[in-house]
Amino acid sequence: MNLNSIGIALCLAAAAASFSSYAGDHRKASRDTRHAESAMQLVAVDARAGEPGHGWQYFSDVRRHRAVVISPDGDYYYSRGKGLELVFKASGSA
Repeated sequence: MNLNSIGIALCLAAAAASFSSYAGDHRKASRDTRHAESAMQLVAVDARAGEPGHGWQYFSDVRRHRAVVISPDGDYYYSRGKGLELVFKASGSA
């Protein structure tokens, strides 16, 4: 092998290594963005005192079909898109 062939081979190896490392960073960035977009969001409810829903807090993740509901007493309900399940009962609740 002459000197030019060795130089070309080294340049091609360096280029191939740099492309794969760049692709890895791109995949990680796209995963981070996807997770940021799938976070729970507060659902605004305008219920006055005495109306159903007053004092309750609602959170939803539309992309994952998930929801969390917190009662005024502190009970937590969780839904995977098939109805709410009680997952935590506050000690002060009856």
